[in-house]
Amino acid sequence: MSVPVSGRTGGTSSSLDELVGALGAVPPSPPAAPGAKALASRELNSLVLAPPRPSGADAPREFPTGRMDYYRRRHEDFVSRNPGQQPPPYYLEYGDKYVRAFSALGAQELSPEGLAWRDRALKLLQDAMETRRRKEPAEFAVLERKPEDFQMFAYGTHVNAYLDAGLFSLPTQDLTTILTTPDLRDLLNPDGMAQILQVLGRVRPSDVESILAATTLEATRPLRPLVHQMEREVKSLMLQNWLNGSSR
Repeated sequence: MSVPVSGRTGGTSSSLDELVGALGAVPPSPPAAPGAKALASRELNSLVLAPPRPSGADAPREFPTGRMDYYRRRHEDFVSRNPGQQPPPYYLEYGDKYVRAFSALGAQELSPEGLAWRDRALKLLQDAMETRRRKEPAEFAVLERKPEDFQMFAYGTHVNAYLDAGLFSLPTQDLTTILTTPDLRDLLNPDGMAQILQVLGRVRPSDVESILAATTLEATRPLRPLVHQMEREVKSLMLQNWLNGSSR
């Protein structure tokens, strides 16, 4: 079939159907081979697609470390990427909480060495988190959505940060302040106890000597009630683990 071309007397042009055919329209599918079965629409609808991995836009953002607002920015970044989902409580209930608590300590509470330790430890803790995020951004995004696993990972970075910052070089006066600043409920939960046991397990005689060298007996007095409570909690945790193991 042909239709007149607009504006030309007596001219004709191919129909739309003829043009499509001339330009190489996809030919009709050949008849199915004998015995072949087409995939039913209900089967197509039943296909399960794997959840997409975080794209570049969904990946956790990078933030500078050694700053007071680091954990709050991590919290806000999670909220912007995961509307309606609960952010890891660690960001605000531990990280941001203790950045502020330790930053409030001054020369009356910590020696110059203690203040320097605080700043080094703060940066090392945040560096450890950024290293994990940078190395495996997709896995980090998934970990953030599992609050208990994320807290276990975060607590697991504490010991190395504390020790690498020079914890064992501080006098007991500073250790007393450092240990009594966190709430006991944050120290005496299973993850907190695990990091305490790790620290105790890495104490060397030379570390004890260096601590005591700058310490008076009177300075250890505020620490004694906390030490006694920690000892009770350690024994209770060890007994609980033993009972759980023997019941299997």
